[in-house]
Amino acid sequence: MKKKTRVKGLVSLILCAAMVCLIVPAGVVSARADDDDDTSIADLNSKYSQLEKKTQDLQNKINQAKTEKARQEAIKTKTTEEIGIVRQQIALLEEKIALLEREIAEKEDQIDSLEDDIAYNYDLYKVRMRAMYMAKDTSTLGLVLGTDSFGQFLTRSEVVKAVADHDQTLLDNLKASLAAVEEAKAAVEADKADLADTKQQADVKRGQLNGTLNATNAAIQDIAAMEKEYLANKTQLEKEMKEVQAEIDAIYASMDSMGDYVGGGFMYPVPGYRGISSYFGWRFNNSDFHTGVDFTGAGVNGKSVVASNSGMVSFTKTTFVAGKGYGKYIIIDHGGGYSTLYGHLSAINVSVGDYVAKGQNIANVGSTGWSTGPHLHFEVRINGEPKNPLNYLAG
Repeated sequence: MKKKTRVKGLVSLILCAAMVCLIVPAGVVSARADDDDDTSIADLNSKYSQLEKKTQDLQNKINQAKTEKARQEAIKTKTTEEIGIVRQQIALLEEKIALLEREIAEKEDQIDSLEDDIAYNYDLYKVRMRAMYMAKDTSTLGLVLGTDSFGQFLTRSEVVKAVADHDQTLLDNLKASLAAVEEAKAAVEADKADLADTKQQADVKRGQLNGTLNATNAAIQDIAAMEKEYLANKTQLEKEMKEVQAEIDAIYASMDSMGDYVGGGFMYPVPGYRGISSYFGWRFNNSDFHTGVDFTGAGVNGKSVVASNSGMVSFTKTTFVAGKGYGKYIIIDHGGGYSTLYGHLSAINVSVGDYVAKGQNIANVGSTGWSTGPHLHFEVRINGEPKNPLNYLAG
């Protein structure tokens, strides 16, 4: 009688456990659900790539320009539009950072929920195993054969099947939850790596934007300050400029050409700096003719000045009067009547008679002479006549 009572109690316990535990853990469903943020991040990545392509297209227009005028127009367009493009990219990166941080937090919450499900189901499974252990003298066959009627036999058979199904479901749920946890953890690590990379990208773009803005502002401020000073002291400055040009003409007249032109094209004289604050030709309301091109940009002061082409150093001026002329400057003869002049230098690193190779350091950018800010005044002359340098610079 005791055995029959104990069997009935065990059947009741197992049946209750089966009915409670057949519920599928919510965490598993959550782990398999689609995440809308993935689509949003993919969309942001696509928009960012489109902006990168737009920047490359602007650069391609510069590279494909057939004339120097067209090239300079393309450079101006790129400089202007690139500021807006970089700002848009920074905004996209910041939005992506916010999405990734939110996604990481949500996935970590999901992991916590899944681990709670695992702990809960595992505890239930241990209860089930303990119940089986405590009833070790009661076999499944005994449960079925020890019935008093056919109806009881059918009932107990259903219970046995339900218990077996429950056990398998419980194990399946545990496996699914564990797999979901591993998947979610891998996704979190991937998101964290993407987040770190995105933050680095944003920092680079902010630096790029600041550099472009500073270079643009420096160029604008430099030419604006020069124009203001020129118009305020026009008579005096015109007189000084005539004196300077007379000095330059005398130097060129006394120069002996080194022979045939060395050949090849001319390179930009300040590596990494192509921002122009003042172009060749008339300026300041057509009151002053600028005989060269002024290269400037953020941080240009003290930067290396290189020989635009190979040649002989034919003249150097190491002394200057503050606020007057080209300050410290160098003239290099390239043969065939071609020469280049480098003005407003802070230091001169070559001597008259030195033969310099194309790209060799010859000086450092400065602000000597009549200059309202650091820049390099660069001239190309043929037989002493100034030409537009942008028609000769190739790279």
